[in-house]
Amino acid sequence: MPVTDDIADFVDASALGLGPADVIFVFGSTLPDAVQPAVQVFRSGLAPLIVLTGGPNRRNPAHVESDAHARLLQAHGITPDKLLIERESQTSRENVQFARPLLEERLGPIRTIIAVTKWWQRRQIHLLAVGFPSVERIYAATWNPPARADARAYDRTTWASSTD
Repeated sequence: MPVTDDIADFVDASALGLGPADVIFVFGSTLPDAVQPAVQVFRSGLAPLIVLTGGPNRRNPAHVESDAHARLLQAHGITPDKLLIERESQTSRENVQFARPLLEERLGPIRTIIAVTKWWQRRQIHLLAVGFPSVERIYAATWNPPARADARAYDRTTWASSTD
């Protein structure tokens, strides 16, 4: 089945503009690229805290995704007190489910979120909306990871033909 612009539009989480938020929420990923949008947004002053999610990687259980991202953010000068780390989740749904009590304990009800997600993960935005009933606004800071198998960028022209 060929991928059409309609399908790409449906899964695209990209949205114009970002605004002030309570938190930057980074979905778990094995790829280090996920931290780049978080660094940029944090340095812009739009949110005071970065939530990192993702537990032991399914292929490499010794690799805890959120801890790896925390080390990268700290290498960019973001101090540990600006990070909240969820270390158990295995899925996007669990990223939200397990991070929520940690966030609410620290900040109370969350009203606004900047979600850091791959551009085609609109579903993750939906999971945030469902998982945080107090949320009034979700912004998206999207990124394009390299394909694991062929090293091409996952963008609207190549994502469907990736060998990964």
